[in-house]
Order: sequence, then structure tokens, then C-alpha cells
Amino acid sequence: MMKPAAVLKIVPAFVVLAGLGTTMALAGPIEDRQAAMKQNGKSVGELAAIFKGESPYDAAVVKTNAEIVKQDFVKAFASFPPGSDKGPPETYAKPEIWSDPEGFKAAQETALKAVVALAATTDEESFKTAVAGLGEACKGCHTKYRRPKE
Repeated sequence: MMKPAAVLKIVPAFVVLAGLGTTMALAGPIEDRQAAMKQNGKSVGELAAIFKGESPYDAAVVKTNAEIVKQDFVKAFASFPPGSDKGPPETYAKPEIWSDPEGFKAAQETALKAVVALAATTDEESFKTAVAGLGEACKGCHTKYRRPKE
């Protein structure tokens, strides 16, 4: 049997976790994909700093950030159901996502392959090649399927 003091420590933690779950459950697909891509941007920023020579090359940092980017891609790509082309909140998704679902799916697959290739790199030279490939994959998707922020 749990002591009353232990229960008092567990209850607040449970309430916080339950509240987080409620908050996350209330977010819609636009918020979900924007949150995933915002986190993605942080990880890509760390990779870009290595690419530019602003941070030292570290294979573990590359692998960790590549895995985060991959997870964020999967979350974001799953957050484009029909009807999520208009907000609120404001969305930058172009109508082509829904009018060209095969092309959008192909762009997603290209991005996932690029990030998998990045995670598999083992040295700075292959890393730089893979980052360039990831950049091209991101640009290809954003050019066709995302309108610029004004």
C-alpha cells in the first residue's frame, strides 16, 4: 500500500500529464504540422551550423538531429487530412497538397529518403553531401506545396 505522502507527490504529476494530454488532443492538424515543422527547424538549424562550419562536426549530433527531423517529418506529413487547407490558424499549405496527392506523397518520400541518408553518414564529407540532398528535398516540397510567409 502507498503511503499518503507518496500519493500526494504522484497526484500533481498525474494532473499535469492529464492536462498536457488534453491540450495536445485539442490541437488540430494545422497546429500539429506547424509544431512538428517548428521543431524540425531547430534540428535543421543545428545541422546547418555544422554544415557551415559554425559548429564542429560530431557524428552523434548529426544522427540525433537526423532522427528528430525524421520523426518530425512523419508527424507533419500525417497532418494534412482533407479539410485542413484552411484555418484558423493561418496555414501556408498550398491547394496542390490536396489536388496533387501523388506528387505530395512523392515529395514526402524524397524528404524521408534524404533524412535517412543523412542519418547514415559517418564522416563530415558524406554529411555535407547528405545535408545538401536534404536541403534540395525540403526546397522541392516547399516550392510546390507551401506558400511563402508574407
